[in-house]
Amino acid sequence: MRTQLCLLIVLLSILTAPLVSPEGEESLNLVASKALPEQSSPETVIHEKFLPQNGPYESETSPDMILLSWWKWSEETNSDWPDDDAQSRLGELGLEGDTVSLYNEQQGDNLSLEEGLTLGRQYSRQQQILTLNGSIDVVSNENNQWFLRFPIEMTPLVNLSDNTVLYFFITEDTATDNHGRQASHLVRDMKPEIGFSNKQGNTTQTFWEIPVEHLLAAGIDLESNPYGWHITLAFFGESEGDETNRLLALYHTSLPTRWENSTVGHLALPIFLLIFASVLASGAVGSAMKREKGMPKLNAEWVAGEHPIAHFMFRSGNKRVTVKSCNAEQPWHIKGGFKIKRIAPHSELSFSIRFKEQHDVDCQISLGLEVEELGSWTQYLRLSSPVRNPTSKGQSVETYGQ
Repeated sequence: MRTQLCLLIVLLSILTAPLVSPEGEESLNLVASKALPEQSSPETVIHEKFLPQNGPYESETSPDMILLSWWKWSEETNSDWPDDDAQSRLGELGLEGDTVSLYNEQQGDNLSLEEGLTLGRQYSRQQQILTLNGSIDVVSNENNQWFLRFPIEMTPLVNLSDNTVLYFFITEDTATDNHGRQASHLVRDMKPEIGFSNKQGNTTQTFWEIPVEHLLAAGIDLESNPYGWHITLAFFGESEGDETNRLLALYHTSLPTRWENSTVGHLALPIFLLIFASVLASGAVGSAMKREKGMPKLNAEWVAGEHPIAHFMFRSGNKRVTVKSCNAEQPWHIKGGFKIKRIAPHSELSFSIRFKEQHDVDCQISLGLEVEELGSWTQYLRLSSPVRNPTSKGQSVETYGQ
């Protein structure tokens, strides 16, 4: 049983170990990865909603819309939601603090959702502007701190303006602050990126990163809370021959988790180990149940008389039992010898044992048993002294395998 338990612990340790692949030159470990999604349709609009201080915090949604909820009231409400990026977003777009809604960076405070989508589509790209290939990686550094890394290859298909910017928006699917407020798709972190070539046909191969400090400051701990996050990559700027600021390219997906893209090959070993551990566990349970059904039940009581007599009642389980010995611990001494007794399955047996004299300490008796298929056992029984309690009864209190 101990061997099975040790094997089970080892197997579970293997199963819970992180699936990482090293990138030795930078001392980074790959924790999780997924390919960048396909570029979203030009019909898809980014709707940026600045939440009111006193609610409501829910927003209308649409399949043709990526919702980004901004919170800018942490100082006023003592909330632990981050609000610095919301203030920064308003400032970089030159907007007033009372702005409510943006559709592809165009203000539409009093518009219905359909009107907002129509406005946003007027500022979407009219053709494919760029290609972007690569992956979204969750990696850990030498201090076991997790952050995001994007190995990418980007190629503009037309010349882009110098003020073209890529924005990373990390949103929490359902966010709850320290006062119990809840918001959907709350922007936890925003990071602009301009490290790419704007010239037609020039390919940029690089690594973009959102570092540990950036994530932790935004309340994003991917190690302890890996689920419920989405990331949006949005390119805003102008293309050659078009002076209108537009949403040039859009990519939106959930952040990768450790098991998300596991293949059958990756899961083969864990599945095998789980099956093996299940067999061990079921074997242990089966053995325990088999022993429980096969072990006899024992009761005893004192019989009134001149000399102390203990009367034993055995009820066997589904196995044949042989009672091979009976001994008492000092100062109690059994009078006469003990003859071997055999009990058939599902049967009862009664016998009595005389003692030479009685004492005012408990009588501790050990019986040597042999149970068919289960081996030899010692069963212990304690009877309260008949001097103190002449009507006492006893039951077996411990069972040890020899």
